[in-house]
Formats: sequence, structure tokens, C-alpha cells
Amino acid sequence: MKNNILKKRICPICKTTEGKLHDLYCTLERCPFCGGQLFSCSCQYKKLGFNHDYDLPCSGLPKDIYENGLPKKLEKKWQKILNKKGRVPYIYYIYPNICARCGKLRPEMFRVSDGEWSHYIEPKMRREEVCLKCYIEIKQLIGE
Repeated sequence: MKNNILKKRICPICKTTEGKLHDLYCTLERCPFCGGQLFSCSCQYKKLGFNHDYDLPCSGLPKDIYENGLPKKLEKKWQKILNKKGRVPYIYYIYPNICARCGKLRPEMFRVSDGEWSHYIEPKMRREEVCLKCYIEIKQLIGE
């Protein structure tokens, strides 16, 4: 009888193995609160009590945090919040990111404010990925 050893894949960014935690803020780590990318979601600011909004000056954050990131004390507080909730271990998924409009495989990521995204992307599609080319076309169709 052969030993059936489970082959664990390795995160291409932080090199952790499946079932283990990513290095904090690895671009592939998922947020345990919203399911988005941990390094780019606004949950850390919201959970720390900030009024984070991309449409406000400095995104609604104190200027020093906007320019320099969280100070060590708040960073530790955020890590405690994350650990209490439970960070999301790395698991390799075989389905890639695909533009929900044109089907482009692994489209390059871009950022817009929550308000702008809500204006141009219909509610049921707001958690989907759209490539920049399609986003620009949608904006032109709706009218900037």
C-alpha cells in the first residue's frame, strides 16, 4: 500500500505552505472580516474606529496615519483584533481572477474610491473583479 502524502503548495508571494498563515500583509492573504485582500481592505481602519472613506481628504484618516501607516501601538492592536477573529490560512485555489465583464484572465488590479465604484458598478457585481479597460468603458457608457 502506497503512502498517500498530501502535496502542499507554496504561496508564490510569502512562501508559506498550504494550511499555514501568510506573512502578515502578504498580497494573497484574505481579510477574515470582509473576504477581500487584507493588505488593501479598509477593515483595519474601521475596526480601529477610524472613519475611513476614500472620498474624504486623507481618506478620512489622521494625516500622520494616512502618510506613514499605523503606528506600532495601533498595529499591535490591529494584530490582536485579527488574531481574535482568526486569520485566514493559505489554501491554493485553482480558479484564477477573471474580469467579470470581458473574461480577461488575471487582470491587473487598480483602485478607485468606494463611492466611485458604487456609482459605476451595479450592486450585485460590486464584489467581482473588473479589468481597467472594462471599467473605463463602463464609465464612458454611463457618462462621467
